[in-house]
Amino acid sequence: MSTKTFFQRQLKGVVVFDIVFEAKTGLLIRMPVQAQAYKVGSADTYPMIAKKSYNSVGLLEVPYVPGSSLKGRMRGLLELVLGKKFYTTDQEIWQHVRNLSKRSTMSLDEFVNDVVDRCVIDELFGYAAVHYKYVIDRANQEHKSISINDINNAFSILAITRLLVDDFFPIEDYVKKINARSVADFLEEKSENRIDRITSAANPRDIVRVRPGVEFGGKITLLLFDHDSDMVEKYLTTIATGLRLIEETYLGASGSRGYGRVKFTRISISLEKVQIENDVPKLVVLNVKKEYRSVNAFENDVKNLAKDIRDAIFGQLRSAT
Repeated sequence: MSTKTFFQRQLKGVVVFDIVFEAKTGLLIRMPVQAQAYKVGSADTYPMIAKKSYNSVGLLEVPYVPGSSLKGRMRGLLELVLGKKFYTTDQEIWQHVRNLSKRSTMSLDEFVNDVVDRCVIDELFGYAAVHYKYVIDRANQEHKSISINDINNAFSILAITRLLVDDFFPIEDYVKKINARSVADFLEEKSENRIDRITSAANPRDIVRVRPGVEFGGKITLLLFDHDSDMVEKYLTTIATGLRLIEETYLGASGSRGYGRVKFTRISISLEKVQIENDVPKLVVLNVKKEYRSVNAFENDVKNLAKDIRDAIFGQLRSAT
């Protein structure tokens, strides 16, 4: 008689980071070339732009930082800091990503070890989906020493991507402060030049980028599952280090030429816990709230914050009234 296998995972709570950062130098997240057709002017490059509604001015066209840009930059820097092994699925882009597709260079035993060792990069930032049957079949075909029990143990640990990063837009207070009326109020034009090393011929170009001083705000959400209690401090430390690394390097394009220097000026943290009553789930806001005015302050309080979150999400704490 065959035994059916099943796996279980339960979401226990949510940590919400409300974050604001300021562009200290010109910032450029490039708009795709095909999307620049409607732009008027001679500039060669424009930043990402979208429409957003503000209480003070209504619908306004503004530059923004895609969540993928912030998340990808954090992930890339953390992979380098941790010295993670890089894999690829196309022989072009190499990164540390848990992936067992046919074109991936990650081996089956590396996949299992990555899961069992609870790689913080993959758990926070995500990984490619993998089918249980595919892993079993591959283990049988490759005659690996990995057993079904090893694979089942790995799958019992897996969970969906924990770190969700929103797009970041200019904050309401900044829009009011500069009395913004169009996207031009957020932008500056910078001329650059390339010089031929042999003929000294010039190849000038004009760049439109976000001007220094613009303040962006958005949210990062951390999902916590039933087996994450012992990982909370590690998650928080990794997130804090990722933010610090962005401050110490850059965000967006042309960082080696001085673009993209940013400073995180507010990190507000709130918690929501999943409560189930009569088989009906609901998210309850907890009375644990923290606010930091710098990444350094956040880093210095990680241990205390982690304890508060563990007590609130995995222990007993009264909800906010």
